[in-house]
Amino acid sequence: MTMLRQFRLIVAGPLDDERADLLFDRAGDLSVEAVPAEGVAWVAFDRVAPTLVDAVVSGVRDLDAAGVGIDRAVDDDPLVTLEVIAARIGRPVEVVRGWAGLPVPVREHPRRPVYHWPEVSAWLDRHRSPVSPAGGADVALEAVTLALRLRALAPRLERMPPIRSLLYP
Repeated sequence: MTMLRQFRLIVAGPLDDERADLLFDRAGDLSVEAVPAEGVAWVAFDRVAPTLVDAVVSGVRDLDAAGVGIDRAVDDDPLVTLEVIAARIGRPVEVVRGWAGLPVPVREHPRRPVYHWPEVSAWLDRHRSPVSPAGGADVALEAVTLALRLRALAPRLERMPPIRSLLYP
């Protein structure tokens, strides 16, 4: 089942306007954000995919095609609305809105209360169907980050095949 997968890829180095434009031309489900004073930039994705790994790998491919270096993969902002919760779990928003016992919103609003995703996810695991298989997002994002780090080291290694063989003993 395809669902909304939200994540960020932290950019390695500066992200100029030309490369950002290439990203926007390539995919319509991303936003580019930067904090120039801190020298950090990231690309946030709202991608529909069967798994988080599929979504993140396709995001990496988009950044590769635009010539944007990637430092690491991280989770998205933990604050979510009912609409985002529904999209993440593949249920209609009306169904999610009708669930009794959802965690208390961290920000009340008459039409769009905001929830803390880790609390909602834990509640779903206990009271509904699990949101993700064992390991979840943290494991998937760490695995992609490790693959990105290995990819960056590969050109400086004497021989990559023996290291690659460690993945599948």
